[in-house]
Amino acid sequence: MQKQGKLKIGLLVNPIAGMGGRVGLHGTDDLLLQRAKDLGAKGVSTERTSRAIKSLLPYSSRITFYAPSKAMGADVLDSYNLEYEIVHESGNSQTSATDTQAAAEAFISKQVDVILFAGGDGTARDIFAKVGADIPILGIPSGVKMRSGVFANYPEEAAEIIIDALAALESGKDIAFCNTEILDLTDLNEDYSESHFFGSARTFSAPNRISSPKVNSNANSDVALQELAKYQAANLSKDRLYFFGPGRSAKLVLNQLGVIDSNHSLAGVDALLNGTLIGKDLDEKSILQLIKAHSGKVAPYIFLGVIGGQGFLLGRGNQQLSHEVMSCIGASNTFVMASASKMNGTVPTRLYVDFDEASATKVFADYIQVHVAKNRTLVCKVVTSDLATTNVRAS
Repeated sequence: MQKQGKLKIGLLVNPIAGMGGRVGLHGTDDLLLQRAKDLGAKGVSTERTSRAIKSLLPYSSRITFYAPSKAMGADVLDSYNLEYEIVHESGNSQTSATDTQAAAEAFISKQVDVILFAGGDGTARDIFAKVGADIPILGIPSGVKMRSGVFANYPEEAAEIIIDALAALESGKDIAFCNTEILDLTDLNEDYSESHFFGSARTFSAPNRISSPKVNSNANSDVALQELAKYQAANLSKDRLYFFGPGRSAKLVLNQLGVIDSNHSLAGVDALLNGTLIGKDLDEKSILQLIKAHSGKVAPYIFLGVIGGQGFLLGRGNQQLSHEVMSCIGASNTFVMASASKMNGTVPTRLYVDFDEASATKVFADYIQVHVAKNRTLVCKVVTSDLATTNVRAS
């Protein structure tokens, strides 16, 4: 990067990223894309890219943009009348990993300073396959799975990181970078709690704005968490509708009830009524239908886990638990449980909530309890995208 010069950004949008989230699929790879469309899924990456680019508008004179055509980047830049150079002719919305990798190769030839992309782990993996650690990459979180350590917490914070880089260039200072992990599943049918390491990418050193890589943990080996799950299972109320979010922690209660076995998917949202599993791997629409069908004197209740190392409560791998769903359930009917070791690895002790709706009203108060044992809780600050928006500076 040239100090006191323009920042050359390669912008890449994966227009199908995140489509599987609300419809209960766990990615939009391969055949899942058509299933997502059949279920009425809509892409989120264009809108989330727009949020980041909007925050960069006051600084656009200091940026040179490069982008693939149409939905892979050009459309967002056109919507703000920004100048850019097209580096790859892509399809409109039916794009593939081949398009992503072709764009990444074009960015290399243009010697961009950073690749700013909207997608999930699959998109990060495709870009990394071409650029390695030679070009820093920064993700606008838009996928279903975002376990790699290259994603900003929110779209607005991706912009904030770029703004910091521009300030460093203007003052003649070096921009701080670090190496981080690219993680993904190799097969969407495998154990959803496990991640595979694909290499070490280069990204900005911004620990409070970029999520750490997901840390695997084994809730089954945590005795205190098992005892907590046993207690909760024994004290479920009759005629109350219960939901259980993705991950090992929340599923421990179902294990204690004996309604699931070791082959049960950890990836989905399940529903329980009077000791019977009445819904498995539910999408947003099905969850809302169940809430409506069982609305009565007792409000629904949900058990949630926390993503290890990242501290995300909602918005990563559980997008079917949308703002509408969580508003129906309510903060007072949300029980967060995680092992003490997992929470000790989440520093600072913040829990992030990232709904697709940037201006969504708050579901949770500023703080929430996380239960790590039967008689032990931790109090964590809840961070939402509206706080990130507030923090983006004016030029």
